Amino acid sequence: MSSAGGPLPAAPGNELERIKGIVGRYFPVYETRIAPMSLVLLVHADPATLEARFDELRQELWPLLYIPQIRREQGEYVIEVVRRPAQSPWGPVVNLALLLATVVSTIFAGAFLWVAFRGGSTLTLPDLANGALYFAAPLMAILGLHELGHFWMARRHKVDASLPYFLPVPPPILIFGTFGAFISLREPFPDKKALLDIGAAGPIVGFLVAIPVTLLGLHLSASAPALSLTVCGPSFLGFSYGNLVIETPAVWMLFSLLIPGATPNLHPLALAGWVGILVTAFNLLPAGQLDGGHVARALLGKRATWASYASLLVLVVLFVFTGYFGWLLFALFVFFIGMRHPPPLNDISPLGGRRIAVGLLAVGILLAGFTAVPLATANGQFHLQDEATSQLRPLPPGLAMADNLSFALVNKDIVPHAYVVSASIDKVVTSVNGSTQELTGAQLSAFEANSTWRITSANGNVTTFAHAASFTQSSSAYTALNPSQAGLFTIEYANPAQATVTVTIVVTQLCPISSVSNANSWQTDVY
Repeated sequence: MSSAGGPLPAAPGNELERIKGIVGRYFPVYETRIAPMSLVLLVHADPATLEARFDELRQELWPLLYIPQIRREQGEYVIEVVRRPAQSPWGPVVNLALLLATVVSTIFAGAFLWVAFRGGSTLTLPDLANGALYFAAPLMAILGLHELGHFWMARRHKVDASLPYFLPVPPPILIFGTFGAFISLREPFPDKKALLDIGAAGPIVGFLVAIPVTLLGLHLSASAPALSLTVCGPSFLGFSYGNLVIETPAVWMLFSLLIPGATPNLHPLALAGWVGILVTAFNLLPAGQLDGGHVARALLGKRATWASYASLLVLVVLFVFTGYFGWLLFALFVFFIGMRHPPPLNDISPLGGRRIAVGLLAVGILLAGFTAVPLATANGQFHLQDEATSQLRPLPPGLAMADNLSFALVNKDIVPHAYVVSASIDKVVTSVNGSTQELTGAQLSAFEANSTWRITSANGNVTTFAHAASFTQSSSAYTALNPSQAGLFTIEYANPAQATVTVTIVVTQLCPISSVSNANSWQTDVY
């Protein structure tokens, strides 16, 4: 047993006899062995009463600073008693401080989400109130009741446990303001039943709370107006809350069937439910000390170690194939908290069919709430292709030159975007008596003043700009393109004078991504 807090008395004496006497009241002892760090007792045990008697023994030895463990070795029942490790649990002040910090961080995260939802760009006091009501409060309820599920079940099995420790993370380091919460168990799991009950209680309670939160959030989303693509949302320290993309798990898709019509403009309450579902699912991965690791150890015994390593492999593979950096961080976290789950003190008593069913329910929640790429942000990528220039023939009356400039614009992002086009004259060269001359000054201004532009956008809108050296579409005349969609644009340039004109066409993406240029250009000559 590896949890010893120090050696037992070096020689048989009153203390060893006392321990032996306590054990003997529950299980007849027929052989005693003194090990450097423990007292090993071979006992007789009745399988019908083993579970109850051992739990009583555990509870009697715990206040005396001892921990027993029972196991089977070569057909014999062995009880090993070790000293209880020294503990220095944090006081409730730490719990309260972390709770208050997490409330603040989730309120600010919710406020930014609310600003994005209403189509604003700056944070106000009402946004903080709505962020608290529609995001922070429901998310804290999901996380808090999740941990209280563990706490209540631990108390039911008479296992000492702490109050929840919440983990605040200021946005936008983590956009939702928290890493979740945990409780600290101050003594080992007594048996497989307690291991499964405590491990599964939190996720089941959290999932049950997340369901109505998500459904109500989707209902509010369905009645929310769709925002224009020119609404960019708030940015905080360079991170845009208007460019979030979430991937929905299977259970979310089921909810969407129950409440059709939810717009891409998700209500913060729906996002709180989404976060709750995801946190629940991730906690149920059958790895190490996660909730799913507890459930797996109860169901699979020592074989749970293989499930733990398989989970780590899945996380690494997901990182490699999806590029989602969160999986690598999660894999490192799982690895450092330990891949092997220690056995419960009583690893002999069976679970029973009802608890196996609860374990399978936990597996179902994992599968229903898991998603390969939980969260992504828009990358702002787009490009021009198939650029072409052609002369209009025959020329319209009164014109010396008329050219069509066409190009395809491709949205390479994972979200829709709005685009506007502008064009300008860079240089004008004329031919006089066989020699070329670049126009400047009044001559250039006169030539530019006779220019006419006619743009046909990919959405079919046609706009004419007369007597202009350049033009820029207004933001209200934007062209919307969905992810991976291409749109064809045509610009007709005409002038009553003949010249070689160098033209630059610029496509600008509205709501730019801070780390990416929001403009692409094409320069060409027309004749």
